[in-house]
Amino acid sequence: MSESRFVPQVIEKLGSELAAEALMELQYNFPLTATPYNDIAERLGVNVDELLDLLRMLKEKRILKRVGFYLNYRAARKRAALIAIATETPREATKYLVEILEVTHSYLRDHPVYNLWVVGKHEDPERIVEAARKAAERYGKGKWLVLWGEKTLRLSVKYDLEKGISRAGPYSTVAANPPRPEDIGYSMALARALRVLPLEERPYAVIARQLGLTEDRVIEAARVMLDRGILGDPGAALDGHKLGFQYNGMVTLAPKEIDQLDDLCKWVVNNISEATHVVKRSVTPQGAWRHLCYFMVHSVDEDRVKPVLKRLDDCPYLDDYMVIRSLEDLLPGVIR
Repeated sequence: MSESRFVPQVIEKLGSELAAEALMELQYNFPLTATPYNDIAERLGVNVDELLDLLRMLKEKRILKRVGFYLNYRAARKRAALIAIATETPREATKYLVEILEVTHSYLRDHPVYNLWVVGKHEDPERIVEAARKAAERYGKGKWLVLWGEKTLRLSVKYDLEKGISRAGPYSTVAANPPRPEDIGYSMALARALRVLPLEERPYAVIARQLGLTEDRVIEAARVMLDRGILGDPGAALDGHKLGFQYNGMVTLAPKEIDQLDDLCKWVVNNISEATHVVKRSVTPQGAWRHLCYFMVHSVDEDRVKPVLKRLDDCPYLDDYMVIRSLEDLLPGVIR
């Protein structure tokens, strides 16, 4: 594979073309077999030990966050929300929210009012609202929004190292009402363990030994829970910022009519493959925010994003949109 097919700065950061090829395979063609690293090594024409040493090095550098599955928070019967706050002390506000909620993201963003954007989860939605309100009062000007994740139409945070822009993977759909693992004969402990597969030749066997199960049972569980929507998006999760993907844009869209919100979000799924998240939202306080369809796009520069945004001109359901760019990740390295 020639270097010209990759973004040069990405290869430079990874240290080799083999590393770039391996991460593309791990992101977009992850094999659901007992020996996924052997299978990828064979595709790349290298020894599995060489591949695993390379992946361990990338993990030490925190370029590779993990290899594994996304765990659908709805399977744990939690609610999730994007909390927006106006604050002059975003780190303190983040620390406060982390003490109350399960926080997976916290970003400084360039919105003129709401500069802190935090994703928080909890079993009790009232706790999320109360946490947002108190954080805004203690650490800001009392201005806050809670944007509920009513429906996640896509979740697949992957980076196309050839094109220098994000592109969702093949398992990007998210089940709206998945069963709990216990409902279909598995444990939540097993589901959580499958989020991070060991960098060993037989990763499922390692998990099996840890939990007192057989390797076949763990592989069966992974496949069934993936099929039922408890798990999703298998493969590598990367730190895009460390790879040079400096542009992180949250695109919020307002429909022409509120009853077109579903159509708007579905249009994005069908026409914006570069969107890593597509979420339909509602807002508390009611009526405080009209841009209730949301997607994310990541790129090495703004020029690659402009053609993506230009496609929105063809959307019949769109009234207007905002691009709210990330300025700083306040929780780097968090496994999501």
